[in-house]
Amino acid sequence: MDYDVVVIGGGPGGYVSAIKAAHLGLKVAIVDKDRMGGTCLLRGCIPTKSLLAHASVLKTVKTAEHYGIDIQRFSFDYSKMKEKKDSIVSELSNGVNTLLKAAGVDSFSGIASFVDKNTIKIKGREVKKITAEKVIIATGSIPMTLPFAPVDGKIIHDSTSILEITTVPKHLIVIGGGYIGCEFASLFHELNAKVTIIEMFDKLVLTQGKKIADALTTKFGERGINLVLGKGVDKVEVDGDQVTCALADGSAITGDALLVSTGRKPFTDRLHLDAIGLGTNKRGFIEVDDHLETNVSGVYAIGDVTGKSMLAHTASYQGVVAAENIAGHEKSADYSCIPAVIFTDPEIAQVGYTLEGAKEAGIDAESALFPFAALGKAKAMLKDDGFVEIVYGKKHREVLGGTALGYNASILIAEIALAQKNELTLEAIADTIHAHPTMAEAWAEASELGMGQPIHLPRR
Repeated sequence: MDYDVVVIGGGPGGYVSAIKAAHLGLKVAIVDKDRMGGTCLLRGCIPTKSLLAHASVLKTVKTAEHYGIDIQRFSFDYSKMKEKKDSIVSELSNGVNTLLKAAGVDSFSGIASFVDKNTIKIKGREVKKITAEKVIIATGSIPMTLPFAPVDGKIIHDSTSILEITTVPKHLIVIGGGYIGCEFASLFHELNAKVTIIEMFDKLVLTQGKKIADALTTKFGERGINLVLGKGVDKVEVDGDQVTCALADGSAITGDALLVSTGRKPFTDRLHLDAIGLGTNKRGFIEVDDHLETNVSGVYAIGDVTGKSMLAHTASYQGVVAAENIAGHEKSADYSCIPAVIFTDPEIAQVGYTLEGAKEAGIDAESALFPFAALGKAKAMLKDDGFVEIVYGKKHREVLGGTALGYNASILIAEIALAQKNELTLEAIADTIHAHPTMAEAWAEASELGMGQPIHLPRR
């Protein structure tokens, strides 16, 4: 065999698994049809967060008077923001190549497909075949489309093509109120676009639980984002430089750009899975066991194609688990403690159980919520609109999960992920000295509240 392992897909699951396998002493190759980095780095997490960082600076400038700073005139150039975003993406993609090379991983560019379970054909500038004892499928996912709203990359966009525009739309219509649609809505609203979100449910990000759904729906409404909830789109028509969405109730909304953000689907096209007898389930995902192995011996799958949790950090985690098992170190995947972050304004982060989720699972649980309005750091930063909520078992007060909404939520959630993973209790968090003044003190305060001993809030 040419290699011990061939990884198909160079995203956060694929390149991490390749490097980990190499560190474990295996001879590894990786194949990708594009630049290394996958959707997350090239078309998702990194470019959107770069643009959101620019929008955050703009918001600070707009609200400078709240800090006692008088700015009479200012402007922004979105094309320069895009250029900066592109340079960051290029730098990080090159960094992945450097890491792979340093680990001794051989990289191939082209479309990979199975000849048999040990032979991979690579169609690039030329066609070649390589062989391996084991194969890891890490081909990720692509945006879902609507048959009546074909993406043209000019007026109708998906989450990939909208990253390439160089001017801000005057009125952006977003179909879909999930986390991707809401992040783009938050971004372009801050860039002075009129934004309308059309969502068939009566709340945004409903999968994140009622409390978060209620909070974000309210916050977006207060910010002036137009929300059309509980309605579906029947038809989309483009007329010149305008696009109109006809709704099921007979009304219509017209803008100059449309983002179709109705979810993502696994990408397994051109792999020729039938050549090895590997199928997918009804939703198109490749099913795997706890070791990330498919029903074809020696063939593993990680990341979005498995449908376990379509998040970049889940893919990286699965990549490590798969590599460990291939190297003979038995390890099972555990999905009970996966943090999720929505980079809207306000930020939202969750891990583990929500209170309603715990009760639905039959767990005798309670929660304690501490508002940022009672937190010194939040007050000092003028960022006191938000809260943290910790969910815990009623009997032993073990941490079952947590939610943060507001400033630094994406950073704050790590403490609760660590606490839940290591089965810590409210007492363990409350007894940990948190630096003052910091946002992280909110978790200690929430823990003390759950114990019935709040310091900076009146007792229940």
